[in-house]
Amino acid sequence: AQAIAGAFLQRMDVNSRDLGENAAEQTNFAMMPMWSEPMPSKKLGRNTMVEAAVNSALGRIDEILAGGKIGLPKPEYRQAIENMLHNQKPSVRAALLFLLFYWLEDRAWNQRDVPTGTRGAYGDKLLSEQLEQRGITLHGNITAFGENLGWKGNVTKFDLSGDKRFDLLRSFEGIDEEQLKKVADYLANKFAESRVIANPLPPVGDDVLTFVRSKLLLHELVRTPSEGHIQQFLVAALLQVHRTRFGAEIKTHHPHAADKFDGTAGDIEEWFNGELSRAYEVTVRDDWKNRVSNFQAKMDAFKLSKYVIIASNINGDPQWSEPAKLLVSMKPYGRDIAIIDILDFLNVFAAELTAIELRNAVNLAYDYICNQKLCGRADVRDAYYLIVSGWLDIQT
Repeated sequence: AQAIAGAFLQRMDVNSRDLGENAAEQTNFAMMPMWSEPMPSKKLGRNTMVEAAVNSALGRIDEILAGGKIGLPKPEYRQAIENMLHNQKPSVRAALLFLLFYWLEDRAWNQRDVPTGTRGAYGDKLLSEQLEQRGITLHGNITAFGENLGWKGNVTKFDLSGDKRFDLLRSFEGIDEEQLKKVADYLANKFAESRVIANPLPPVGDDVLTFVRSKLLLHELVRTPSEGHIQQFLVAALLQVHRTRFGAEIKTHHPHAADKFDGTAGDIEEWFNGELSRAYEVTVRDDWKNRVSNFQAKMDAFKLSKYVIIASNINGDPQWSEPAKLLVSMKPYGRDIAIIDILDFLNVFAAELTAIELRNAVNLAYDYICNQKLCGRADVRDAYYLIVSGWLDIQT
């Protein structure tokens, strides 16, 4: 067992170094759009509203998967969508998702003509590819809804008003823009709800997720270079699972998104009864030590009584780990700012959470990583999955 463990940890070290050496290149790739951005129509001679509609639909799905809320359309509109989902095949569902968001882009669209450019790399194929990448299943993993529906050649010759498969559009005659947005969001939410991600950690017994064994897994995960992605999402997942006991909600955002830009108090926020109660900074860098005044300002701006900084290597720095020295360092700020080593944080939760809760947290962190709005980086996703799988091989 020791030999297997040694081989596993060596493999993880090699993979981690590779990930770290390529970090700059991977970051640039990761920050590129996951789907193409619309280009000026004059340059390409195409209907860029098609691509804009696809991007808008995908963006709303990503926001919903990241915890975003939707406004409900009128009951009759909701029922019309439910009937369509029950009676129509995947290609029609995907086409209607596209058409509703196209309608928002092109308010002059007549709901009869198939928009020019729907077929091809910027329309039906792009939507299908991106839905599949997100693990969405409501579209049946088709590759191009237009082709499946027989929209070949000059799509303007097809009249949707005479196609009973698209009766849903007739249900929305005279709809105002506000309700149309809610209708499009409602269908986007249905697609988001169909997402299926293969969890890295299957249901295992209490004898597998013991305190010591789960510590090994959690520590391995946060030691993996990922530019803060794994660290932040694992902390957020552990908090979410634990705080669910008390009815609190945990929110997080992309690790590279500025809190000020997002209008958030920190990398992670804790909400209770609709009010922000606490904020967390999760970092693997040391620059937070020069930004303590920023956290003081956030506390004042968001009226927080406590702020928590969870960072790497706190225990190795006497200035921040020894209580007497920490008291001296924090006295000028006059605020209740907790500074915790991330390994100590993990240890507490490994001891507190049940085996089922620990499994849920490990899988939830993976779900965050797979979310395009929060992360979506294939290198981080694969590294996370590999570590969990390797740990499981050793423990079983």
